[in-house]
Amino acid sequence: MALRFFHLRGVEEVLDHSGLELEGVEIVRSTALRAARDVMSGDVREGKLDLRMRIDVESQDGAVIYSLPFAQAISLFANSEAA
Repeated sequence: MALRFFHLRGVEEVLDHSGLELEGVEIVRSTALRAARDVMSGDVREGKLDLRMRIDVESQDGAVIYSLPFAQAISLFANSEAA
């Protein structure tokens, strides 16, 4: 297992100082997706959603191994667009 840090970045920055022990690209991606959606759902409850934000996943040595922009974490539909 490798220690991975999930940092929230964009117009503001919230750093993950504890990290998670994870192994494998798919686990990292699904964890980042869940984290992004959790943050966004809290923001939506407050009446806002900033799609300029992203989750950067870093290794212990500080290398970004995966980046997920919030805009890629959801599908948006308006008016009569079908899902």
